[in-house]
Amino acid sequence: MNILTAYDRPREKLQHKGVASLTNLELLQVLIGSGNGQLSAVKIARKTLRLLSKYGSELTLRQLVAVSGLGVARASLIMASFELSGRYPMLRKQQVIDTEDKQRALYAEVAEANSMTLVYVTLDGGKRLIAQRSVAIDAGLHPAAMLRDIFAHVVTDHAAGVFVAWGYREHTLEPSVFELSLARDITAMAQLFIVTLHGMLLVSAAGERSLRGEAW
Repeated sequence: MNILTAYDRPREKLQHKGVASLTNLELLQVLIGSGNGQLSAVKIARKTLRLLSKYGSELTLRQLVAVSGLGVARASLIMASFELSGRYPMLRKQQVIDTEDKQRALYAEVAEANSMTLVYVTLDGGKRLIAQRSVAIDAGLHPAAMLRDIFAHVVTDHAAGVFVAWGYREHTLEPSVFELSLARDITAMAQLFIVTLHGMLLVSAAGERSLRGEAW
């Protein structure tokens, strides 16, 4: 099977990339299964996720049953899965990268670097840290080599998301043509591999600049 094959359906993604690669929405889709005549499984999962985000561990069966398209059987399955996960918690402790401060800590070395450095971080579907890697950018390093390394690790890590930052202490935070091209290529590759690009920053000692909304 081609290593570039992307499994965009939740159950296939779970089978081929592992359960940690699924987003919260995809996990709910697996539990819900299929939709009904009025609503798709995705729409039901989104309604359920909004409730879960609002009430968290206080969510009740009655509230779930009230979700259109869910029903008692599926709502009970979801409640049972939550209870079971609480009784058998994961032993592996992973940092959840869910705030800007936690992201900033990941690329602190870039802000202090004396030469151009790129940091890339792979995350699972729960925004939990899988791995953090860095590479020095020099004139002899072709952009294709960086892209190959980044997304080869996305594949081998079974990542659901990636975060990228580059720069150095004295960077002006004005992106060069090369940097804009790199940002465009990273965005395209993230779409190709169906992974979430959680951030793409230019960094210096003075601060950072997002390149996700830059036009080129």
